[in-house]
Amino acid sequence: MADAVIYARYSTDKQTEVSIEAQVRACREYAQRHGLTVREIYADEAISGKGSKTASRRQYQRLLRDCEKGAVQTILIHKYDRIARNLGEHVNLEARLKAAGVRLVAVEQDFGDSNEAKIMRALMWSLSEYYIDNLASETKKGLREAALKGLHTGGYAPFGWDVVGEKGNRHYQINELEAGYVRRMFDAAQTGEGFTALIEEMAAAGIRGKRGKPIKYPQIYEILRNEKYTGVYLYSPTEAADRGARRTKDEAIRIENGMPAIISKEQFMEVQKIMEGRKHAGRKAGYLCSGLVYCSCGAKMHGITSKRKGHEYKYFTCAAKCGAPVVHMDDVDDAAIRYVRELLTPDNQQRVADALRLYQAGAGARMTEFKQAVKKRIREKQRQYDALMQNLSSGALPAEVVADIGAQMKEIKEQIATLEATEPPKDFTVDTIKAWLESIKAAPDREAVRLLIERINVNPEAGEGEAKEKTAFSMESTLKTVLRNNGCGGRI
Repeated sequence: MADAVIYARYSTDKQTEVSIEAQVRACREYAQRHGLTVREIYADEAISGKGSKTASRRQYQRLLRDCEKGAVQTILIHKYDRIARNLGEHVNLEARLKAAGVRLVAVEQDFGDSNEAKIMRALMWSLSEYYIDNLASETKKGLREAALKGLHTGGYAPFGWDVVGEKGNRHYQINELEAGYVRRMFDAAQTGEGFTALIEEMAAAGIRGKRGKPIKYPQIYEILRNEKYTGVYLYSPTEAADRGARRTKDEAIRIENGMPAIISKEQFMEVQKIMEGRKHAGRKAGYLCSGLVYCSCGAKMHGITSKRKGHEYKYFTCAAKCGAPVVHMDDVDDAAIRYVRELLTPDNQQRVADALRLYQAGAGARMTEFKQAVKKRIREKQRQYDALMQNLSSGALPAEVVADIGAQMKEIKEQIATLEATEPPKDFTVDTIKAWLESIKAAPDREAVRLLIERINVNPEAGEGEAKEKTAFSMESTLKTVLRNNGCGGRI
């Protein structure tokens, strides 16, 4: 009897119409009827038949190598679409197998070896390609219709939302526990306090991303750049290779207020400005005012250091090289510190305190929801703990299993304790806020400068008379929306 091998494949985990077992069974029955002995089975599971995925089919590639070695005489497949769904791939494969002296038989589409059979095979190959192209087109059409309604189009929901609803009406709903952490990420970015403590807290509480991975700096960066958190629904039929381009989605469907907002647009835009400023500051972020100084031509000025005769000199120079003179860094630093002290007058401190109190007063409802979400997560963790306890009490278990369950129970208990200790941001009193502002005024540092100054403009016009200075500066405060027309932001 002649030898034969079987190749079987299915596309995705959800495909059940023609499983690997059913394909192999049909091929074995054919082999038995035609006096063939099945020597080996090659099977690829959950891999597409598209031409671009061919290289990913490890068993298929091994089969081709065995054919070239002369180890295969006949290949049995269930249908032609199991081997490929691309006409060009079929033609190339037939030429390759013919050169190796290998016969390919689709047991459910065996048309024989006549000229008419060749035409039928070509038709089946073309139909396979048409099917996959049409399926892709129909799928995109369906996803676009869902996107136009602001519905979930597949994949994982972003951190901060859950997907709820029946099939055909799957939409986004805020996960208040996750959303609370998202708001804290944006608050931390806005105030410049950093994310280390927040990352540690999330890890201790067992808070993870939608894919089950810990949330660290890269994930926080993507969250801070994602406009969806302002309630903008975005959908693009294709995914750009560059991560930044994925966020912009120029050709995307864009629906304002298409999903529940977690943060305000104003806060999102403010965070984007801060992040852009940090990105351009680069290595020079060690300077007091780095990333804040702008030349009279409008370009950003970068810090430089030069050494002459054993002395070190620090300057700001125009990044656009417009020809404007350099600015002594000490002059900029002195002006910034003087501005911060003049900015924090008693009246302005009262305005800032009132604004913060007003913001916190409006946050009562969402703080209640945050606490409710924490309690829900604690109940879920407790159920996990109780299930493990039940496993322990169910009977004798191997020592390593008992140890593993004990470790899991200890970890869950620690997560519960962390969640129980989780509190929303403190409701600061007016006196606390004023004391904080007074400490900034008394000793302005790099963080204080970045907190209170948005931009330092270099003015080429110097002062008049004996009071003439080397350089004049005008400051723009981050508090302008709070302080409004109080004279701040003027020339120093």
